[in-house]
Amino acid sequence: MTRSNELGVRPVVGFGPAGRHGHVIEIERDRDWQPPEPQPWSTRTRLIATALALALAAGVYFAGVARPSSLAPMLLRVGTAEALALDDSRAYVSGGNMIRAYDLGAGTQLWSVRVVGLSSLLTLGDDRLVVATVDVGQRPSVEVLDALTGAVVWHRQTRFVGIAGDVVVVNGPAEGDRVPLRGLSVTDGTPRWTAVLEPTVTIAGDARTLRSSQVEVSPGHLRVRDLASGRIVVDTPQTATGPPESATVVGGTALLVDQKNMITAYDTGDGRSLWRVPLPVVGVYSAFGDCGSYICHINDRGTVALDRLTGRQAWRSTKRYLSVPVDEEHMFVAETFGGFEGPGTAVLDPRNGEVRADPAPWRALGVIDGAELLVWRYDGPRQQLLGLFDAYSARTRIIGRADGWIVPPTCVTSLRHVLCADAFDFAVWPR
Repeated sequence: MTRSNELGVRPVVGFGPAGRHGHVIEIERDRDWQPPEPQPWSTRTRLIATALALALAAGVYFAGVARPSSLAPMLLRVGTAEALALDDSRAYVSGGNMIRAYDLGAGTQLWSVRVVGLSSLLTLGDDRLVVATVDVGQRPSVEVLDALTGAVVWHRQTRFVGIAGDVVVVNGPAEGDRVPLRGLSVTDGTPRWTAVLEPTVTIAGDARTLRSSQVEVSPGHLRVRDLASGRIVVDTPQTATGPPESATVVGGTALLVDQKNMITAYDTGDGRSLWRVPLPVVGVYSAFGDCGSYICHINDRGTVALDRLTGRQAWRSTKRYLSVPVDEEHMFVAETFGGFEGPGTAVLDPRNGEVRADPAPWRALGVIDGAELLVWRYDGPRQQLLGLFDAYSARTRIIGRADGWIVPPTCVTSLRHVLCADAFDFAVWPR
């Protein structure tokens, strides 16, 4: 036996290699010995452990929110889709001279109707679907269908202009050398109002398809017509002589460019003249865009932001920015005149023109819904991911996967769904 707190070694017979003795090591401890108390974690260790736990919990939570249980489409059909539309419960597809409606809940086809020519689709309230077509003879027509059954509610041989409340605005048919503008009831197509415009009138272009008013410029006058009633609500003299080279509406501002490359800005609410300045840059191409509190002038040399109230330059960029504002601090831009498709789409700060976020490696699909941009990216052979890029957080929320896209698809969105089509099929995913 060893003395207290000492080590002892004694031989043990029958253990160890042949011809040698094994050994046992004994440790005798004091009778009043107690195991040491556990030491508390250091502050740094506790912070690291807490951060890891929170990150794990957040990852589990956001993974459940951001990704649906399945990335497969809820509706998939083979066929061509030249035009697309969505409402809360149905998808509408036009292709092969047919319009088809599908129930998004059951995934079944509800109805189909024949249509002649290329068409565009627009859903309205009260279960109405507007179909605007142009046939091979360039004869435009407008039909309103019952979205539940596909039955034709009314049909007119005319050109679709837009929607203003419960009025469908159309242009034509021609009466002699004049083409009247008409407002038709969505319900039954009866005329609400008719306006005959002079041949010298220039209609100010507007990037929005749905608008409630129209700016008309004629020699000596700038007028704003309410498209719901057809009435002229603003009529103000304008000093430019002769027709303008171009007329554009950006938000609530009408911009007229004359033959001397001068811009004259008017408030479309009351018709007052705001400012008159030279074009910032004279180039081959020239257009105006909405940059929130500024108006952007874009051409082949870049982008110049002008103050809406004074016309003074706020910032300048060497890149051409097509823009859609989100709020005072965010706007989507695309380095192209064609639209928000493909690379070159980003989020800018409209106050100074600085880039705030870039969805790369995701590529834009040209659909902007509020603060979200529809995007996609390649994720392996015959595997493409579909997502929504948020302008505020600069994060992409994955909502679906497709396995047959050869080129970027054409898409539309609603509050609850996304409908996309390529050359061979079309599919719907929940948002």
